[in-house]
Amino acid sequence: MDLSQGLGAIICEGDLLLSDLGHGLPLRAGCFDGAISISALQWLCNADRSSHDPRRRLRRFFETLYASLVRGARAVLQVYPESPAQAEMMVAAAMKCGFSGGLVVDFPHSTRAKKYFLVLM
Repeated sequence: MDLSQGLGAIICEGDLLLSDLGHGLPLRAGCFDGAISISALQWLCNADRSSHDPRRRLRRFFETLYASLVRGARAVLQVYPESPAQAEMMVAAAMKCGFSGGLVVDFPHSTRAKKYFLVLM
């Protein structure tokens, strides 16, 4: 990315996709060996508009993520759930779409360093 011309003229080389994750990933089936996400998934849990149903948006995201991964692939999604119920909603949505795995908590006893990872297979 070339930022030399200021924010008004950002140049990006390679493939770029701008999309709402709640509408699913517009990717070919079976084209990725793995996926990593940092702090994106929890935003699907917000109902910013009356048309936003968090469960439906999570299901659509996980359906298309599952389809885009090759058999045996892994996905690791770092999340910051607002509550245990929100974390369970994310895990349940992934499991309903065919994934196995679960939530891994790094530094579980720390209030500042605690990190949540949804590890899916």
